Amino acid sequence: MLYGYTIKDGHEIISRFQWDIGIVAFMIFPDLLQLTKDFNERLRPLITDPFFDLIEMTPIVDDVEWSKVVELNKSYGKKFALALQPLIINRGINVNAIDETERKKATEIIVSEVRRAGLRGVRAVGMCSGPNIEGPNREAAIEALTKSLIEIGGEASKYDMKVFLETFDTIWDRKRLAGPLPTTVKIIEKVRESVKNVYIMWDLSHAPLLNEDPELLRSYSDFIGHIHIGCGKRVGEKLLDTHPGFYRPGALNTEIEVAKLLRVLHDMGYKGAISFEIKPEQDQNPFEVLNAGKGVLLRAFQLYLDSIL
Repeated sequence: MLYGYTIKDGHEIISRFQWDIGIVAFMIFPDLLQLTKDFNERLRPLITDPFFDLIEMTPIVDDVEWSKVVELNKSYGKKFALALQPLIINRGINVNAIDETERKKATEIIVSEVRRAGLRGVRAVGMCSGPNIEGPNREAAIEALTKSLIEIGGEASKYDMKVFLETFDTIWDRKRLAGPLPTTVKIIEKVRESVKNVYIMWDLSHAPLLNEDPELLRSYSDFIGHIHIGCGKRVGEKLLDTHPGFYRPGALNTEIEVAKLLRVLHDMGYKGAISFEIKPEQDQNPFEVLNAGKGVLLRAFQLYLDSIL
């Protein structure tokens, strides 16, 4: 929950933030990726924080551990989304593999996670594509990704779940197949000939690595289902997808870009959520990063209000 304050023509104006605010839990608390128990205690600071409406989590396999999270959440009513990007990247799961056996195996892994999340009442899943491919095999890889997304979307639709395909850079760091927004939209258009619940997740952190600007979203409002905010990072001549906190050395986004994004989303009539994806750097307290992010969003919201009033 966030309220902004501004003054217009001598009148004091207070406005509630109009979108759900989310947090990518395993980024702000990276140790979540190694945990096997006590997820409820690690998530407690986020679940009990009234600032957040949505928590994005990697799979919790153990039903008992999941039930502890559900029990804690009974008093707070947070929404949960399944985040499969770390699973895909860290395990090398390639849903756009040209080899059909590999593609099918990768898709089955994703489908099984979607099924478990759907049975638990989770209503959204985020994922990314496999490695980027250039040259003569690129179209085959895009066809493979399209086929996989149709299968994943079909399974998700059984549980009224939305699938969000996140766009990543193609040349700098993560080097995923689904990169520039116009290209990814064409993939989703093809997918939607078969299933209607697949959307794009656009990340402000990735914008510098893709040479994209929030203004680009205006042309694709029907395709944008989820938003991440955070920072790419510049180290010398390199651009990195490490999601540092705002105003850390090398961080590439500020409240100016966040405010611009909010204005574009307002003009588009965007109804989805906006999630922080920010990560503590070495020896940095996660709550320092978290609270700095909150301050950036508050200031960005004030700038946004000034732009629309």
